[in-house]
Amino acid sequence: MPARRTLLQAGAAAVGALSVSLLKPLEAREQGVAQSPPQTATQIPPQSPQSSPPQTASQIPSGASPSRLPERPTPAIGTLIDTPRTTLIDGTVIEANAFRGKLLLVQLWASWCPFCRKQNPLLDKLWRSRRSDGVELLGLSIDEKPDVLKRYVAEHGYRFPVARLDAAWWAAIGRPKGLPILWVIDRESRLKQIEIGEMFPEDIEFLERWI
Repeated sequence: MPARRTLLQAGAAAVGALSVSLLKPLEAREQGVAQSPPQTATQIPPQSPQSSPPQTASQIPSGASPSRLPERPTPAIGTLIDTPRTTLIDGTVIEANAFRGKLLLVQLWASWCPFCRKQNPLLDKLWRSRRSDGVELLGLSIDEKPDVLKRYVAEHGYRFPVARLDAAWWAAIGRPKGLPILWVIDRESRLKQIEIGEMFPEDIEFLERWI
């Protein structure tokens, strides 16, 4: 009898396990749980294509509006910067690499930018006081209308050279998001510092360490 009881108990356990295994898929189906088979290699969606490289100056129309030039990363610190030929808003032409041997501050700004309005006088003051020490300042504006830009510069009494951002400068120094932006290029034409956003008076004074 003990052997028969043990046999019956084993049979009952097997039936119970089989019932549980049959009930689990049914419970999952009733609960709305989908049991899809694992994906095969042919079912895995392809990876998204890599982003295309940034445009070069030759791909940008020469007369492109400054404000419509796309964002572009700045060169790495220490990069040799070849400054392009530049025509100022007064018609003066500065030849390519004419700033070599000078400490060049390049500021991207606009007449409608409130932060630029605060920073411009500080940079203008620094440039006037240290120009004899080989400091140059070039303002690159993204204003759409040259006449508006000329009038703004005259009304505010800025004396530093001003030009409009073009494809050549865009390719040389980049165009990150934000205003104002300041690039510091040393006497060997290497990029030493980039500042995005408004600089306070103490920040402007600290630029003198590069002189």
